[in-house]
Amino acid sequence: MAKAPSIEDQLAQLAAIGKSPDTTETRAQLRKNLGSKSSVIVAKTADIIAGIENHEFASDLMTAFQRFMREPAKTDKGCAAKTAIVKALLATDCDDEQVFRTGVRHVQLEPVWGGRADTAAPLRALCALGLVQTGSPDAMIELATLLADPEPDARIGAAHALAHCGHIAVPLLRFKVLSGDSELSVLSECLNGLVKIAPAASLEFVGGFIDPASPLYESAAFALAESRIPEVFALLHEKWTGTFDREFKQILLLPIALTRSDAACDFLISLLETGDVAISTAVIKALSIYRGDAMIRKRAEEAICGQAEAQLRSLLRREFD
Repeated sequence: MAKAPSIEDQLAQLAAIGKSPDTTETRAQLRKNLGSKSSVIVAKTADIIAGIENHEFASDLMTAFQRFMREPAKTDKGCAAKTAIVKALLATDCDDEQVFRTGVRHVQLEPVWGGRADTAAPLRALCALGLVQTGSPDAMIELATLLADPEPDARIGAAHALAHCGHIAVPLLRFKVLSGDSELSVLSECLNGLVKIAPAASLEFVGGFIDPASPLYESAAFALAESRIPEVFALLHEKWTGTFDREFKQILLLPIALTRSDAACDFLISLLETGDVAISTAVIKALSIYRGDAMIRKRAEEAICGQAEAQLRSLLRREFD
């Protein structure tokens, strides 16, 4: 009797399939691999499937998902297979809520040094996005629940999914920011969501956190800068000039540059004329987002002055080349 291929051999075969053309034969092999008992093989197979367009693997993926929901801590350690399966379903715009409904509430406690840890938080986050993608009427309820999840990854995922829900999600995102969270990354994702959903309407609210006393000032500044709202530069400039906190000033320079307005460029280049080494260094790094713009480089080079002029010119060359 022929020896069954090892996990290593199967992974090598999958690596080859991932690089080969999409054919009837390769799809048949992928479908076969989804039936494997190995969560590692199924996870890798699902990763490949996620990159294939116009396929019909949804039912096979859902069958594999349900199989790994039986004794999940034993059959799918770390939730690797289930998470990869959900990613594949999201990539293919699956409109079947079954897997997402199951996964958004799944908790998988596994032994770790000193106790047990929940490995299903990323899965819950992805399934929350799946419920939004399918237009589930229960999506907002599940997302509200997930915003209070014990695991930060799940809360971040909930905030990310809410950003795809439209204006109905604004009150919930604002409430989460105002009520706080032990993980700043959760609140940062909420700010990003607010600016994505309602940029103009969120300007004052998000801008209110751009203050040296707020632990969210950097996240708020970047969220607004990426929105490209015309009023953002004026707001950031006002925050910059309204404080003597040098660390705060230096951190705001990149968000100011990211507004990509003419006024922002003029302001940043004017700072190079002060000769302040720390500020000028931060300005040059911020302006490096324009490294393809010869005029910005020329203006910056001409503006550099002070005792550290040679050092700053050297930095400009490194950042812009």
